[in-house]
Amino acid sequence: MVVQKELKEARRNQILFFAKHVFSQKGYHNASVSDIIESAGIARGTFYLYFTSKRDIFDSLLEEVLKELRQRIKPIDLTPGAPDPLEQVKANIGRVLEFLVRDPELTKILLHQAAGLDERSAAVLQAFYDRVLSLIERSLEHGIRMGLVRPCQTRIVASCILGTMKEVADQLTTRREDMPPLETVVEELFNFGLRGVFARSATP
Repeated sequence: MVVQKELKEARRNQILFFAKHVFSQKGYHNASVSDIIESAGIARGTFYLYFTSKRDIFDSLLEEVLKELRQRIKPIDLTPGAPDPLEQVKANIGRVLEFLVRDPELTKILLHQAAGLDERSAAVLQAFYDRVLSLIERSLEHGIRMGLVRPCQTRIVASCILGTMKEVADQLTTRREDMPPLETVVEELFNFGLRGVFARSATP
């Protein structure tokens, strides 16, 4: 029973892998179930054992990338003995960008296709971005209380930070050859945040 479940999960992931490539290359509207079936080398009946439609498998891919990102974005830990809050911020940036760079096809789906697909996808994405915005905003509020962040309109600043990260992620995945190493990108993003957001006393 366990082996059969693992085999089913492996086959589902295999189909998702090829669907990701098809959507990345053709876009959602130009791709078809037949394209995915051909790319995966499976029978049509096999596809429909796991997914009901092209939209169903696209939604599964979108949920996969959002789930991965949610796992990588950690709340700032302010308990005694926790790492420096600023280093925790940097670690969050690094984890997110590392994932997006590692899987540019999923990133392309996230940044370019899902947002403009329809109201349903837009709502799913907006809910995710709202969650990230709230996390960034809470981190800023903690930083203000600790004297690490200058007093500011935290929602606006959080939106600026999120927008910057989305643009950098886009550049990293579409123009990778023009960008510096990932470690340098993370450091620059972090330093940009320090100069633009954090109190002068917190700037190295």
